[in-house]
Amino acid sequence: MPMKTSTRFVKAAILNTCVALVLCTLCEFLALYVFKTADASNGWIWPMFFINFVFSWCIATIIGMIPSIPEKGFQWAMKRSNPSEGLKFGLLVNTYINTIYSVILCYLVGALDACVLGGAPFIASIFGFFQNIIPVWIACFIVTFLLNGPVENLARKLCNDPAPEMH
Repeated sequence: MPMKTSTRFVKAAILNTCVALVLCTLCEFLALYVFKTADASNGWIWPMFFINFVFSWCIATIIGMIPSIPEKGFQWAMKRSNPSEGLKFGLLVNTYINTIYSVILCYLVGALDACVLGGAPFIASIFGFFQNIIPVWIACFIVTFLLNGPVENLARKLCNDPAPEMH
């Protein structure tokens, strides 16, 4: 639905705080305890977590400010369903948008960790992407699907931008 730029920013900032927290927690957990690509002997790596959080929040918020992404998600869902189908339509819109977010965030956070901070060769970022994309996609899908509506309502309230009437 149309919204002011300030509303879109507030929505993106709040929603992506949640997405970044889940993404960074999941990726660090996977690196430490599942794939063992990081040294877990000292436990949780808080500096890496915070670097990843700030980086992923910034990237996700920039993505969230691109108006064509939700518009194309809506168009993509309209080809397969319609808004009157409620849950199905919402799942389809979220599938499109979440796929864009997940692919970009999973690759960039992995590249930051492996190549920039870890000094690994470029190919490590590709392997890391394929290793993490499915759990990242699922986690981001759940977070955005559950929080998108409430966060949009909060952003509209904070920015005094009421939702347009649906006819």
